Amino acid sequence: MQDKGSEFVAFRRPGISIFSAGLRQLRSHWPLAVLTVIGAVLIFTNVGSDYLWEDEGDTAALASNILKFGVPKAWDGEAFLDSDHGARLNRDLVMVTHPWIQYYLTAASFLIFGQNTFAARFPFALASWMSILLVYLFLWRLLGNRRTAFSASALLVFSVQFLLYAKQCRYCALNMLLVVWLFWTFFKMKSARECTLFALAAVLLFHTHPYGIAPVVALGALSLVYRPFATQRRWILFAAPAIALLTLPWLALSSLSSSGSALNTTAAQSPGEFIERCAQAFIECTSVTPLIGSLIILILATLLMRAKQKKSADELFQQDATAMPPENVPPFWETNEMSILLSVFATIFLYAIATAITQSSDSLWLAGMRYASAVLPLAAMAAAIIIVKASRGSRLIWLSLLLVFTFTKLAQLTPWVAANPSGLIRLGKYSVGAHVPAKIVDRFLGTGLFIYFRDLWRENPGAVAKSCKFLRENAKPGDVLIVNYGMEPTYFYTRLPQAMGILPAYPVYHRARELKLPEHVFGVDHARWIVWRSAWETGPGYAIDDVMREIVERGGRITSVMEMEETVWENREDIHFHRFSDGSYLFPRTQTFPASRIARVDWPNE
Repeated sequence: MQDKGSEFVAFRRPGISIFSAGLRQLRSHWPLAVLTVIGAVLIFTNVGSDYLWEDEGDTAALASNILKFGVPKAWDGEAFLDSDHGARLNRDLVMVTHPWIQYYLTAASFLIFGQNTFAARFPFALASWMSILLVYLFLWRLLGNRRTAFSASALLVFSVQFLLYAKQCRYCALNMLLVVWLFWTFFKMKSARECTLFALAAVLLFHTHPYGIAPVVALGALSLVYRPFATQRRWILFAAPAIALLTLPWLALSSLSSSGSALNTTAAQSPGEFIERCAQAFIECTSVTPLIGSLIILILATLLMRAKQKKSADELFQQDATAMPPENVPPFWETNEMSILLSVFATIFLYAIATAITQSSDSLWLAGMRYASAVLPLAAMAAAIIIVKASRGSRLIWLSLLLVFTFTKLAQLTPWVAANPSGLIRLGKYSVGAHVPAKIVDRFLGTGLFIYFRDLWRENPGAVAKSCKFLRENAKPGDVLIVNYGMEPTYFYTRLPQAMGILPAYPVYHRARELKLPEHVFGVDHARWIVWRSAWETGPGYAIDDVMREIVERGGRITSVMEMEETVWENREDIHFHRFSDGSYLFPRTQTFPASRIARVDWPNE
């Protein structure tokens, strides 16, 4: 796996066709074929089995409305769906805070496969699977080393966090695919065509999630100061205005048309708080990527090589004091290797800064790497380069390091904070939180991969699944529903109108009144069912006591008909909060909740 393959050339002997020679070279990449098959099994198996969770439901519900109206409207005539209380909407109730690519991609999938869970997740699962291929091809074409390419793809395939992102009807998978394509086009950017492709990748990455501008800025900045990128420098200057023209207007539109951006971002109030946020961003990044191990091996390998070179020079001097040091000693790091590593670390740094500027440390702890999911394939590429370089051609060392990085957590932050079960780290009046598994074995070994594999053939129903199944069996079409959390996935699976979707305190209230939305949207008017999630008691701005009191005052009679376990989230994408099929978590739950309930409401004369 060490041959140079930066250009695909089929050398052939007389009597052997070009096709046969090409086929022989393709066979040399059989490890990639094995990885892609394993990746396909891990990603696509039962991809449509578990119900969508809240964030996925947002994507699916707005995608459904795209098929009706052409744009992601929050009101479809039956239910008002916006988890930010209308802050993300413009005056036409169109969601404008978050870029639209994920919604239109999901809508296209619905158009082909129908509106179901499989169709919602399939395009994102496919994007994740393609990122495995693209990582391999990028490193092989640029470095000509199949061992490095294989290592990076393997680190992705067996990353549980990568696999959880792959099974999300959300932008995370698109970030991972597009950032690799961005790197590919940047390193090849030597013509107008490649410059255009780079600009396209940058624009698509931004419109997948605005933080996607971080790798674009990182690569652009490096092209201005890093000599090997001198060729790209000229083309970056051409691409930058086009990228700005196709991205900055969205930020202006979002800020002027809605208050969603201000609601979902918070500025640091002091330098100390900003440092706290940066520390939390570092924790989140190193908890799910092999950056710690990569940095340790990088430093050790570099020091050992320098020591070896110094020893060789000293031995030469002892043999001949007049001898000059040998010229043209090959550098330890090849130019392309160093270029990739610098690009990866600069991108990770800017992602950390971007998230620290806009998100509190608590938000970062809860969100994990979802905003910076693009870091996962980049960290895998950096780790692969460092592992192969440190092995110095030894297959045993390479395979040993790869297995350690893949099937243990020694390359992540987790085992290095294993002695602190709470994960709380205080920095004066500031504090950050590491994620420490409850079981000691889980702090050192990659047991999550085996649990994930086991769950491929198991159903994992949670509160949304149980409540939706009950409603489909018992509710009649047109029955009005009150639900205090999971409005979007509940509507996606039941299509029942929802009451109390807009309260007077919501920023969209007056505009909704102007548009003459039905009365049940603003109160309990003729609600037939209540699904009350105990984990979100006052989430929508009202409590169950408020709802019951208003229903009783209007003459309604409430009857509890079902209790169910409160599972908080269904298919949560972050491994630190993901619930597996037996109800277990790799990491401690911060809180448990009483049972959630479903109630029926009966009204006089109905």
